[in-house]
Amino acid sequence: MPSFNPGGVPDGARRRVQASTRLLHEWSIMQQWEVPPIYELRIGPTPLVATSEAITPAIARMLRNFNRYADMIGITPLEIQVIEAKMVAEPGAISQLQHYVDLVHTTPQVTQYAARRVQGVLLFAVGDPIVAQRAQQAGLRVIIFTPGWTQEYLNLKYFRRQSVIPAVTPGGPDED
Repeated sequence: MPSFNPGGVPDGARRRVQASTRLLHEWSIMQQWEVPPIYELRIGPTPLVATSEAITPAIARMLRNFNRYADMIGITPLEIQVIEAKMVAEPGAISQLQHYVDLVHTTPQVTQYAARRVQGVLLFAVGDPIVAQRAQQAGLRVIIFTPGWTQEYLNLKYFRRQSVIPAVTPGGPDED
């Protein structure tokens, strides 16, 4: 049985490079957890099947034991929170989180909290009202947490690729 160390997102390159990991860390340290949250907990198994002769028996065994990773599992007095963090809301996060919620009770590390309600939580820096509405209809909680560095992230990720539209000069060729 693999071991784990609860305590949130460990310091390191991943937290400094992955914006969603940084978002998750900064949000999680402000929460009132009953026990330290568990970052990237393996949940499952989710048995995968391949029927090709090209797949070796060793690979087939590995696929049967394939696990998913929830971004974070947090325990509160009333809930087991399964958290998926994304910088920008996306509809695919809903089904991803629903899958993790379905698997959490098959995970030995949370069996002592099995009587608590399992609550899926989508953590976004930039929300989308349509995604939020669909998530809430599916019973998921949506949290928008936008730290100050979000603007820099958006500039680097989305706006650096757009060409700059030159300003129109008064009296230039674009004026009538």
